[in-house]
Amino acid sequence: MSAPSLVRAFDEAIAAVRRLEADGLRTAQGAPAADQLGRLVEELVARRAEVAAGAGLDRAWAGRTVRWVTDWLPDTALPLLARLGVIARAAGAP
Repeated sequence: MSAPSLVRAFDEAIAAVRRLEADGLRTAQGAPAADQLGRLVEELVARRAEVAAGAGLDRAWAGRTVRWVTDWLPDTALPLLARLGVIARAAGAP
């Protein structure tokens, strides 16, 4: 995946997280997901900046992030997981 395409994938994931924040997403367990979403958007913004500056994408981070999100993301928000999957595949994460 080209760097511009990867930056665009980050942009789409960040936008999806912000929409879920605005909608007041709750975790799969029913608790507010604001803390998880806030942490996720911070990490996505930081990694996007690194990629935009020419750094490689950390494969381990991508895999850990997808696994972490699957622990708390409700089924109603699976499009976010799909967006993260694009990023993880670009990193070669398992």
